[in-house]
Amino acid sequence: MEPNWKLILSDSDSHHVRLMQSVLETEGLQTSMIDHSDSAFPSTAESELFVLEEEFEKASDILAANQ
Repeated sequence: MEPNWKLILSDSDSHHVRLMQSVLETEGLQTSMIDHSDSAFPSTAESELFVLEEEFEKASDILAANQ
């Protein structure tokens, strides 16, 4: 991941991460998701959602309002 991206959400429920990604993108924020579900242990795999560092605070507020 490039240095200007910051992890905002990590969860074993990839559906939840995709939903939160959609919420952030609807608000005009750039996101990037890494889904580790193809690992050797899919039941413990985490999906990670990243946002640009400069949008992290706004994204945090949006996620808090949508939890």
